[in-house]
Amino acid sequence: MKSPFAIDKVSARMILDSRGIPTLEAEAVSGSFVARAAAPAGVSKGRFEAHDLRDEEAAFHGMGVSKAIRSVNGAMSSEIKGMSAVAQEEVDRALIELDGTPTKTKLGANALIATSMAVARLGAMVQDIPLYEHLHALSKHKTSKSVSLPFPLINVLSGGKHAGNELPFQEFSIEFAKAKNVSAALQLSSEFYQSLRQAIVKKYDARAANVGEGGGFAIPEADVRVALDVLMEVAKERGVEKQIKIGLTAAASHIRKKGAYVLDGKPLTHRQLVNYYANLVDQYPISIIEDPFAEDDLPGFQGIVSRIGTTHPIVGDDLLVSNPSRIKRVLDLKACNGLNVKPNQVGTLTESLESIALAHNAGWTIVISDRAGDTEDDFISDLAVGTNAHYLKAGSLSRSERVAKYNRLLRIEEELGKKAVMVR
Repeated sequence: MKSPFAIDKVSARMILDSRGIPTLEAEAVSGSFVARAAAPAGVSKGRFEAHDLRDEEAAFHGMGVSKAIRSVNGAMSSEIKGMSAVAQEEVDRALIELDGTPTKTKLGANALIATSMAVARLGAMVQDIPLYEHLHALSKHKTSKSVSLPFPLINVLSGGKHAGNELPFQEFSIEFAKAKNVSAALQLSSEFYQSLRQAIVKKYDARAANVGEGGGFAIPEADVRVALDVLMEVAKERGVEKQIKIGLTAAASHIRKKGAYVLDGKPLTHRQLVNYYANLVDQYPISIIEDPFAEDDLPGFQGIVSRIGTTHPIVGDDLLVSNPSRIKRVLDLKACNGLNVKPNQVGTLTESLESIALAHNAGWTIVISDRAGDTEDDFISDLAVGTNAHYLKAGSLSRSERVAKYNRLLRIEEELGKKAVMVR
């Protein structure tokens, strides 16, 4: 007998991401229910990430997605037709086996993740429940019987590969950890962001208020401490210097040159870079540090975890690429105590949920994150809520593809009412 939740078909179309570059949107259908999801794309990509399948032809400078669309419309649609939309793991395992490669090179991680997320949305729709509740039911960890809201981690300054300035770190983010709810946290963050804009224009000029890929201001600075000082000056002016915390995304693979890490124009050894971060933590209210060493530099990660890991989450992004097998290895080596989750890095929702469960069970801090090439799809907001993640890092309070994720959090908070509890 046909399942009442059976997938009738999946298909895909090309849409444009936040950079005007093609990506694909998958559409999953069951009866009268139609669910869609779009694949994001990275700019600062880890070399261990799953493969983003592109056409590599003249159109769109080689970035077309016709091949990935054919993957969805052909083999993938045939493979999962008739499967239950609520059997997420069964669907994802079938797609993983159909691809049959370690990094999703045959079908494309972009094709896989868009389809996987569309099926998850369809699963929630056919059950008539919110997506975050469905994702919570699919979650493989047992940290909480109910959903919880993450703290918004807002990108306010951009550098590295995400901006056209000389600031070496990729993102400087803010959080208001003492905020009583998402609404209050976003109000404080919005007020700070607007004050920061005014301060930057006054300190530099109007051009300095231009933003990077994620909406953070791309100030004309090359010194990390100067950038931090700018943030703290605005915090003091607003009277929130005791409330604000700063998250650093170093993306250190991009500051390693010929075997050495280069900051402020100086090459640093492992020990010197660990000391550099330790000094920053002593001088500024830094909450978390993401990718402080290069993606293949496990000794560097071990060194900083040993030095400041008891007080500060050391979050792996390019190091871990949301991949359960890489997380297991790093767990054994004690080279991280935080995970940045970007589902397209690994290719399916099921694998992302496995990674989150590993991190939860290890007591790690969990960050659900956007990509530089993103869309208006707000799936990751529900993912953060449904998996009890500590943070949602969706970019800045600028550019609608970023703000859409925070707006979704506000709607979820309103929907939950008195049940709306933030992760502590």
